[in-house]
Amino acid sequence: MKFTIFETEFGHSAIVYWARGDSAKAIHVLLPRSEKSIKNTIMGRFSRALNASGDEVSELRTRIQDFFTGKPDPIPLSLVDTSICSAFQLSVLMEEHAIPRGKTSSYGRIAARLESRAVRAVGSALARNPFPIVVPCHRAVRSDRSLGGFQGGLEMKKRILILEGVRFSSEDRVHPDDFLG
Repeated sequence: MKFTIFETEFGHSAIVYWARGDSAKAIHVLLPRSEKSIKNTIMGRFSRALNASGDEVSELRTRIQDFFTGKPDPIPLSLVDTSICSAFQLSVLMEEHAIPRGKTSSYGRIAARLESRAVRAVGSALARNPFPIVVPCHRAVRSDRSLGGFQGGLEMKKRILILEGVRFSSEDRVHPDDFLG
């Protein structure tokens, strides 16, 4: 297991990944924050990971950096190892990955699309999303269009949504035109 720390427009981010033969896939993406905080998280959760150049995951690193500059290209799931997810979490992440840039959806809508009523389980699956930004869990909001939770905090969630073109009402809720339900 390896990791690479890199700078983005929002702070330092990191990718933890497996490199096997000619391929490498991310098993975790850390949202931007201070370099010290990133290092502490990696040492606490992935203590056996080795610091590496990240050349094996350079495409993912570049796409994440581009994302934080406002570049609209989606990040393909093929760059991450989704086998680390449970079947339910993977189904939630796939639904979330399908939400277009500039739009948001509710946890309830995602549950309904999965033919489930387990709205809280959807929220939990997104809270444990190992691939934030790749799977844009920041696009999930409450049914009243308020932000809900986010691994990086609500300030970062709102900042990312604005970067993507999501508008907010005077009540600080997602504008109805940018909410899929």
